[in-house]
Amino acid sequence: MSENPQEPVNKEPGDFERAAASKPLGLTAEFLLFLKEHKAWWMVPILLSLVLIGAAVWMSTSTLAPFIYPLF
Repeated sequence: MSENPQEPVNKEPGDFERAAASKPLGLTAEFLLFLKEHKAWWMVPILLSLVLIGAAVWMSTSTLAPFIYPLF
């Protein structure tokens, strides 16, 4: 029988272990990180305008409708 000497085990965590142990990012933070890494800042004005249009539609169906109609 041959002896297999045990190799010293590296106890320091690598990048993967540190990332797994870290607190998960929220949806907004992860989206901003995506925009930064992929250089997709051109999407921000489009998304903001869609959010504003959606908010206007939502408010027009609520009790705020009489105050919204003069804007259009």
